[in-house]
Amino acid sequence: MNDILFGNNNGAIINKLARRSFHREQQRNLFAIIALALTSFMIATTFSIGFSYFETYQMQQIRLMGTTANVGITNVTDEQLVEIERASIVLDVGIQQRLGSIDTQQLQSARLGMVWIDDTEWEAHRLPTISGVVGNYPSSKNEVMLPTWALGQMGISDPQIGMEIALSYQIGNSYDYITDTFSLSGYYTDYISTRTNNRGYVYVSAAFKDSLNVSLDNSVTAMLRFQGNDNVDKNCERLQRKIDFTEKQTFEIVPLGQANGGSIILAVIVLAVFISFSGYLLIYNILYISVVKDVQFYGRLKTIGTTKRQIKRIIYKQAIKISCIGIPTGLLLGAIVSFGVVPYFLNMMYSTNSDVGTKVSFSPFIFIGAAIFTFITVMFASMKPAKIAGSVSPIAALRYTAASTKTSIKNCGKMKLSRMAWNNVFRNVKSTTLVFASLFFGLSLFLVVTGLLHGLSPENYVSQWGVSDFALTYSIHENEDLISSEMVSEISQIDGIENLRLTYAPYPQVTAEVLYDDTVFHDFLMSLDGVSDIDFSDPAKLENYQQNFFSGIFGIDSAYLEEINKTLNSPVDMSAFEQGNIVLLSKTVEGLIQPGQEITIQTQDGQHSFIVANGFLNDGFRAGGSQERGTAPDLYISQTALRELFPQYRVFRVAFDTDGQQDESILQELKLITASRSNIDVISRYERREEMRDYLITAKVLGTGLSVILLLVGVMNFVNTMVVNVNTRRYELAILESVGMTKRQIKRMLSMEGCYYWGVSIFLVATVGTAIYTVLFMIFSQVAFYAVFSYPVIPLVLVAGMVLLICFMVPRWTYKADIQHPLMERLK
Repeated sequence: MNDILFGNNNGAIINKLARRSFHREQQRNLFAIIALALTSFMIATTFSIGFSYFETYQMQQIRLMGTTANVGITNVTDEQLVEIERASIVLDVGIQQRLGSIDTQQLQSARLGMVWIDDTEWEAHRLPTISGVVGNYPSSKNEVMLPTWALGQMGISDPQIGMEIALSYQIGNSYDYITDTFSLSGYYTDYISTRTNNRGYVYVSAAFKDSLNVSLDNSVTAMLRFQGNDNVDKNCERLQRKIDFTEKQTFEIVPLGQANGGSIILAVIVLAVFISFSGYLLIYNILYISVVKDVQFYGRLKTIGTTKRQIKRIIYKQAIKISCIGIPTGLLLGAIVSFGVVPYFLNMMYSTNSDVGTKVSFSPFIFIGAAIFTFITVMFASMKPAKIAGSVSPIAALRYTAASTKTSIKNCGKMKLSRMAWNNVFRNVKSTTLVFASLFFGLSLFLVVTGLLHGLSPENYVSQWGVSDFALTYSIHENEDLISSEMVSEISQIDGIENLRLTYAPYPQVTAEVLYDDTVFHDFLMSLDGVSDIDFSDPAKLENYQQNFFSGIFGIDSAYLEEINKTLNSPVDMSAFEQGNIVLLSKTVEGLIQPGQEITIQTQDGQHSFIVANGFLNDGFRAGGSQERGTAPDLYISQTALRELFPQYRVFRVAFDTDGQQDESILQELKLITASRSNIDVISRYERREEMRDYLITAKVLGTGLSVILLLVGVMNFVNTMVVNVNTRRYELAILESVGMTKRQIKRMLSMEGCYYWGVSIFLVATVGTAIYTVLFMIFSQVAFYAVFSYPVIPLVLVAGMVLLICFMVPRWTYKADIQHPLMERLK
């Protein structure tokens, strides 16, 4: 405003000065543009990877859960529904009613419930979780809708709308099956079968539901979505305070409702702030040094009437022009990475759920936000240099030198070069601090990222998975004896295998009836209440479950018990186990069924009782496949006992270890042996290890790339500081040379300055950086249980060596370029 009042509003001249100053500072511009491009690129890439990871996680969660609802309320009444819909915290309410189940004896492994859902449940809660929808939800009495995987098990590979499908089903608690012919109204791809071991739904119409002449009381479930992102548990409590629910009604919270992406978003934001701060340090240092170097120029402008505000405008216009070049360049690189690298990264991250799909977040808001974020960084970094340029007085500017120190030229001859170099490093404290901070942040990030990624050991990961290196198994419901004695013989002859173990199961009877004893099984049963549509609030249902109590029963190699005994203070009696008096259970029921209790089964020859052992089989005993279970816990007895109790049996599982040298060839041989038996699952630690290794390669490339870029920012900050430092001290260096200091001594002094920058930064990394890394690893290991502490000594030494080389050589190269001119010219 003052400029205009006093007639000093030379906008065109200011623009011209800014433009000329911009073109004169080619080196500064190059550094600043690279810094801005890197900053905007890293911010855009970080947000793209972070949001893509989060959105893929969210999408896979709702697809695997099969609903977007937060909670299901069982046995809901019409009156309660009215009150629920009126509640302000409820976004929408869908209704589902389980009518019965489909007879799946003729299918491979499907378990299908017959379900009706209303329009809200279908459109708001189910449709977002499925894909490839063809046709419509059933409307007529004889119409059904099925998932494609269930149709495939029925032998229908090319479903057609309107085709007839014969289904045998039971309604309610009845065990009488009805066979009827339905018309296919639609089909779709769902994903819950991968989570529930081929459990799914056959959707029927409201007309079919209304035509049933049986009581379906207590079969209606209200599926709710709450407003906002508040805690689901707290919302359920609020609802329970407003509405009267009975003790028989349960609130089944969908795990998706508990999945919190806040930590992912927070990590992305923290990383973006970290990147912005690193960029800020570099931009600020570049502009600060530029202003300090040209402060006499700005002082002369003041002597001819240029105002403080106009000088600031010159600085800001240059910053804006640099932004217009650097930011779009970085965003373009970010877009290329988002399209090319991010999908590959997501496929590797979610390799185990790749069939569920991935989602790349390429929102324009990410790039707009990255541009704004980076531009704000530039403007903040420009404020202090602009203030310095605008505040200096004309007289002070004419006397201004780039740095000050207590050491004078007259006593330099008595001072060691190392002391002179140390004083020179700290003669401009602000610039020096920024260089230390940049190098420290870059090296510390490299230490943290490299250390955490090297700590993700594929070997440690697979050691937590399963109990054998290789295993062959299949669904217990298979009607064939898939693993024949000839196949076992072929497997045993493969080179490189050791510790071969067989597990047997009864055949064709695949399960054993268990006599329910409330003293033994009460806690186990209560742990199932509310899980997978199991509801024991109705005494009739509880009694029915107890009367249909059965287990999968398996004869295992005694070597498993020998291994368990090594971990027990009181080992299990091996002879009692072999005689069939002791049964092993899985660790999944540890604490629910107590050692020493008695479990009785019914066989063809009568009843037989076992004592529960005080050791439990590892949870990973059946890892990778065949996770079907009975209504009672699986029972693991000796092979001798199984043969005596069940005249007919078959090999259900083959497991063995290897020396690790021939795993790839062993896997290929196993696939050849089982090629004619597609239903046999071949599970190996080798494949899991290779999947993990591929994932780690991707993570290491991305993580190391990010840390190297940030380290590059720090190195650029140092290079820019030293180049400008040497250039602004050329008169001082020329005087030193004129009073007898040799060029070799000057080069040594400058190289020492660079080494001091490096040494202080490395010291900070070795102390403060190591402390930060240790704390972060402790947090990280809570998430990645297979992580092991690994200090990346060799990578850190290599990177530190490269940085040292740069710190040593850059000052020498800069001075060497300057001394091309004669001494007298430099003194002028």
